[in-house]
Amino acid sequence: MSLLELRHVSKKFGSYQALDDVSFSVEPGRIVGLIGPNGAGKSTAMRAMTGLMRFDSGDIIFDGQPVKFSKTKALSKMGNLIEYPSIYPNFTALDHMKYYAMDSDDPEDIQELMKLTGIDGPNFGKRKAKHFSLGMKQRLGIAIALIRKPKLVILDEPMNGLDPQSVREIRSLIQELAQKGISFLISSHLLDELQRLADDVVIINKGKIIRRATMKDFLSEDKAEVKVKTSDNQAMLKVAEEAGWNAKLGDNDQVLITVEEGVNAQAVLAKATEAKLDVLDIQTGTANLEEHLLEVLSEKGTRA
Repeated sequence: MSLLELRHVSKKFGSYQALDDVSFSVEPGRIVGLIGPNGAGKSTAMRAMTGLMRFDSGDIIFDGQPVKFSKTKALSKMGNLIEYPSIYPNFTALDHMKYYAMDSDDPEDIQELMKLTGIDGPNFGKRKAKHFSLGMKQRLGIAIALIRKPKLVILDEPMNGLDPQSVREIRSLIQELAQKGISFLISSHLLDELQRLADDVVIINKGKIIRRATMKDFLSEDKAEVKVKTSDNQAMLKVAEEAGWNAKLGDNDQVLITVEEGVNAQAVLAKATEAKLDVLDIQTGTANLEEHLLEVLSEKGTRA
């Protein structure tokens, strides 16, 4: 049984169709990446499933209960961090935790949760939130989202604006929590981070779901490529096409040749040498979420 399920959910703002027959699910213990270009409907979907926004039609079911605008028992086991956490500048981290714990009948142990999320150390202490860095605020926001012992945490751009060290720390924290059985639905433009984090991927564009798959299966659709740069790339492209290879010019002054049976870096190098072309660089590229996402969106008539 799915932990969260959206069934044919639609939402309009005037004549603008923000969500159009959206259906997908989040299974227990999974990390799901919700991705798409700006204006695709990600934030609207997240606000609807957290009870922050009415939707026009369809159903949202969480933990066996329907989610409705602002009034639902289901939300007691759902945590969320939509963009930036609601933080009071004159509260300490402990003040925040005590304040938000009052809204729960069975809150998580505050000291254990602060330790788990790393907000119990000297960087926090008695300091007021107005002196916190962005990374510290994001950690505190995640701690707040966990105070109700949620089964699912919904995060919208949780790593936005963070330095690389903070990004790694937040990634490790989410992975640790997922291993404890908490599910996550994460929207982020940092696709390389989602590639490391997510078990499943849901792609939304123009309010419609255009792909649902495990991350492994989605990336496996993207065939590896031999990327070669020569003294004459137009000539190299012609060589590849004459050999019957699937080839195209890339954006970085390279010829991109799809790896298939009998096509590898050694074969490409041999053909280039035979054509008396100087090979300046050659490498085999692996599956990349960002590149494959752009290809999928391009197939649907738009680009991110």
